[in-house]
Amino acid sequence: MTLDIKDVRAEMPNYENYKDWVRDGEICGIAVHHSATADQATGAPIGDAYAFFNYHVNVRGWSHGGYNYVITGQGQIQYALDERISAYHAGFKDPNNSQGLEYGQYWNNHYLAICLSGWFEHNRTYQDSAGRVQPIPDDYTSPTEAQLQSLLALIQQLRQKYNVPVENVRGHRELAGNSTSCPGVNFDPAELRSQLRALDEAEPPLEPETQPTVNPGEHVLLLPDADKYLEAVLAYVWKFQPDVSFSVDDARGRWKYMTVIGGTDEVSETQLARLRSGGAAIVQRIAGGPQTVQATLDELIAKEERFLVATPEPTPDGNGSEPLPEPEPLPEEEWRTYTVQPGDTLSAVAKQMYGASHLWRIIFEANRDTVSDPGRIYPGQTLKIPPKPEAG
Repeated sequence: MTLDIKDVRAEMPNYENYKDWVRDGEICGIAVHHSATADQATGAPIGDAYAFFNYHVNVRGWSHGGYNYVITGQGQIQYALDERISAYHAGFKDPNNSQGLEYGQYWNNHYLAICLSGWFEHNRTYQDSAGRVQPIPDDYTSPTEAQLQSLLALIQQLRQKYNVPVENVRGHRELAGNSTSCPGVNFDPAELRSQLRALDEAEPPLEPETQPTVNPGEHVLLLPDADKYLEAVLAYVWKFQPDVSFSVDDARGRWKYMTVIGGTDEVSETQLARLRSGGAAIVQRIAGGPQTVQATLDELIAKEERFLVATPEPTPDGNGSEPLPEPEPLPEEEWRTYTVQPGDTLSAVAKQMYGASHLWRIIFEANRDTVSDPGRIYPGQTLKIPPKPEAG
């Protein structure tokens, strides 16, 4: 299903400063929020991506807004923050990583965020200009029908795109580490999942897509761990005869089609994004252990299909065609400073300051006096930023 989505990403405050960022983690879920904003006279949903992002950036001081998508009370879907950028929607402080959730950034790193405009609870109040507490009419305390239809359609599209199971569609309050009633006590995430399951059962299977024609030398199988995976891929290599490489970092710009073997612990999402930015038409990951990888590849062989998905994946400019140009090198200058924002990682800071996330170690080494663990930086912390090294 093709949705009517209004792309407002470039209109959001501070866009030029974060537009090329890439999330650290693989997308594996979707979180639903509400804005907790209601018209004081009617109770109707108010607010849109412009209002929310302006508050997040210009009032709260965030680098960008907190949601990837916003759905207004009229059901309009606004694409506000690129899916490949982590939204600041469900982070929490966990300096010792006691919950094993990436120091409180797991949900930001791995879940897309959808916000419904509105406040879905009873007994809502506000303070008037004299400081007196006033009630808000008890109407519009649940999402509008237009919002629900847009939400269901958008989630189904994103689930298909990122292979998200129904169980990983959650309300904000269902995310561990977050103490909130969002997306409102009148919004039942379990009912939402039930509706999604019903849609799954009702939707006919997709027609198979035409696999691209691959010429010799255009396709590579990237094996970051040959000892672990070589036996699992032999039948696939024999069948389709791709080139085989063991260096992910050296593959950028060399092949048109790339199949990467291994999980995010072996090949990060940042590395995949770099491969896509080199102009590859398809960059696909076959994740899992050797048995899982072999089973996936054997299924492709049985179907006479080289790729899991035939359509080209988007390059960082988002259109799947022309790659994003390499960032302009920063001029050699005196050291600068950077104030850590919510959701930042050293690789994200390096991406912003140098145009290359893999240069995070330069920042880490320059700040060893205050940063003992590269995975532990905190909002408000000041980092020293050395000049970008010359390419060599």
